[in-house]
Amino acid sequence: MKNPRNIFAKITAAVVVILAIGTAAVAKRHSDPAFSNIHIRNFGKMDGRFYRGAQPDESDYKDLKALGIQTVIDLTDHPTSYEKRDVEALRMRYVSIPMSDSSYPKEEQINTFLKLAGDPATGKFFVHCAGGRHRTGVMGAVYRFNVNHWNFDQVYAEMKDYDFYTRFGHGDLKTFVEDYAQKMQTGSAAAATATSTKQ
Repeated sequence: MKNPRNIFAKITAAVVVILAIGTAAVAKRHSDPAFSNIHIRNFGKMDGRFYRGAQPDESDYKDLKALGIQTVIDLTDHPTSYEKRDVEALRMRYVSIPMSDSSYPKEEQINTFLKLAGDPATGKFFVHCAGGRHRTGVMGAVYRFNVNHWNFDQVYAEMKDYDFYTRFGHGDLKTFVEDYAQKMQTGSAAAATATSTKQ
């Protein structure tokens, strides 16, 4: 029979390794010195305009303003009492797109987000939900598919880098991203076929 102490030691070592890997991933995202004053959890930069993270505290908006953020997009379905007030007090634009963190987003929500992201007047924008993982991850995925033409593997790897997980009822969000990727691929193939038949 195996010694319970040895088993416990192995489990403890495995947990330490997993935590170290997770910490390294977070450190990687936060290693840019330009973000040294940003204290928002799960904060990251998608490209020159798109920033993302968890729900900011009241003291965080001035730092977003200093970063050049012009629009804050809130994906939570229960906005805080202070966010709209604090964002607008700093002359930034506040937009609420309330989403569920456990079910497919609605087409209207996707379209509203893509329209905002594609509008030059939106400027630099910060997108958040509660933890910056699931709803933000889904909108980040939609953005990558439409703007950067990434495939599912690229998109899902980035989602996981921002701590996306499917447990605790979040599995439908991964399924949505898979379905959306298939839809984009089918649409691209259909467009290519239509173009070739015209020639």
